[in-house]
Amino acid sequence: MPPQGQGASRTQIKKGDNLISGTRLIIPSGTTVVLQSPGGKQFCSSTRGKNIEYTVKITAKGENHTARGKGAQVKSIVTKSVGYNYRVNNGRGTTTAARGTEFTFTDMSDNNNEQAIVSTEEGSINIVDKVPVTIGGNSSVTNKRGKPLTKAVSRIQNVGDDSFTSSDYPVDYDDYTQAISIMANEIEYIEDPDEKADNLLFLGDLYMDNNQPQNAIKPFKEAMLIFEDYYGDEDLDTLEAKLSLAEALAQSGNMNQASSVLNSANEILQSLVKFNIEDLNYIADLEYIEPEDDEAYDAICEELQEMYGLLGWVFEISGDLKTSDQYYNDMNNGCR
Repeated sequence: MPPQGQGASRTQIKKGDNLISGTRLIIPSGTTVVLQSPGGKQFCSSTRGKNIEYTVKITAKGENHTARGKGAQVKSIVTKSVGYNYRVNNGRGTTTAARGTEFTFTDMSDNNNEQAIVSTEEGSINIVDKVPVTIGGNSSVTNKRGKPLTKAVSRIQNVGDDSFTSSDYPVDYDDYTQAISIMANEIEYIEDPDEKADNLLFLGDLYMDNNQPQNAIKPFKEAMLIFEDYYGDEDLDTLEAKLSLAEALAQSGNMNQASSVLNSANEILQSLVKFNIEDLNYIADLEYIEPEDDEAYDAICEELQEMYGLLGWVFEISGDLKTSDQYYNDMNNGCR
């Protein structure tokens, strides 16, 4: 499929095609698609006999490859470079950053359970994994929106190391005061932008949960700027950070600033929703619906539901609870 907002959907690509940054591919089971990007070569396939979704976005900071769907696998041969500017993730909670290496990333997520497996065949990569957080042993710690609090933890994987499997083993803190103090100090020494941005969001959530919205503004804004720089303003992580900032501003009494941020997020999300619906309608209108078409439909629907959830949050922060509830209902009801 073409990049969002550019041209009509099409049923196939062929050898030699030049794909624009942001192109979404639905790759059938039993098929390997080989792509060449400025930063390396990708071998995309499914290990579980199911269709997978693959997207690459290229920014001034490098390349961001996303493989979604249980068994979605991307084997990358990365051109040697100075920094970690080549990233592969599953759009959920595991990100790998590489410079001059060969590694394989496999998404094994199923419904709401995030999991990825990473193995390195040459060189080394940096893996950032989001793990749950407990405070005082409480296993159900969530932020103000009911989402589990997670902390980003990184590690280096070298050739010959055992395969890495993302973990749900929690990091525990005695109380919010300790968690805030430790996290604020750790962030100063984090170099990887993904790890830093994820933990800035974590710190902001800690402040919000501890009724200190004015202290959450700075980490939320820093996280938003990092995601925007590396992934662009249409990335869902960028938009989530933007809405976190808007909520902190609103609860701190800065409603004018919050409204400006909300209007920007709403405009981007409405555009993304429009293009996702166009892709869903394209699949629904196909003359012959194959099982893989249903899988493609579900993959796009999952992203659309995330967007509806963010739109619900936009209007919740602005105080329009009627519209907010409508979007939350759309999120919960699916696409069919």
